[in-house]
Amino acid sequence: MNRYECMKRLGAKLTENALIVVSLGKMVDEWDNAYPSVRNLHMGALGVNCGTAIGLALALPHRKVLCMDSDGSILLDLGALCVLGNRRPKNMIEFIWDNESYDSLYTNPPLPTQTRWNVDLAAMAAGAGVPNTVTVRTYEEFDAAVDKALAADETWVIVVKHDTSAPAEPIKRRRQDGVEGKYQFLRYIEQSENKNIKPPCAVL
Repeated sequence: MNRYECMKRLGAKLTENALIVVSLGKMVDEWDNAYPSVRNLHMGALGVNCGTAIGLALALPHRKVLCMDSDGSILLDLGALCVLGNRRPKNMIEFIWDNESYDSLYTNPPLPTQTRWNVDLAAMAAGAGVPNTVTVRTYEEFDAAVDKALAADETWVIVVKHDTSAPAEPIKRRRQDGVEGKYQFLRYIEQSENKNIKPPCAVL
C-alpha cells in the first residue's frame, strides 16, 4: 500500500470534530496535502506524539483525536502504549504508519526499523491493554478498520503496513514551521472550545 493514498482515504472520512497529531518525516507533507487543516498539530519529533494525543483526548473527550505516528516514533516511546492501554480514552485512534523503515532520513535504501523482523506493534498494544488493535495490509482492510474505529466509542490502535513508494502525484512541501503551526493549533482550540489557554504576551 501507498501511505499517501491511505491518507487521502482517511481524510475523506473525517469531520470537523477531529483533531490530528502528526509525527515527522515524509508523512508531514503527505498528510498536509491529503488533509490541510488548522486542526493538524505537527509535532516534528520522534517519541512524543502518542502521549500528546492521549493528553488531548483526555482533555477534550467530545472531540475525536487521531495520532499520525510512525514505527520509528512509537518504538522510541513504547511506554505511551502502556498509558494508552491504562487510560483508554474512548475518543482516540492511534495510527502507526509502519513501512519498517526510517524513511525520514532519506537514505537509499531506507534504514530498517525493528518491525521489519519479529516485532508486532498491534500485539504489543493489545498486551498493553488497548481494547482494539489491528494490522492492515490492504486498502480494503484499511477502509474497514478506519470506518469501525471512527464509529466506535473506544480506543483503537491501527498499524498500517505500507511500502516506501512515493505518492503518485506531486506533493507540495509544507511551508509552515513547527512553532507557527503549534500557535495556530493552540489559537484554534481556544476559539473552538471557548477556552483561554495561553494569554497574549505582555506589552513592554
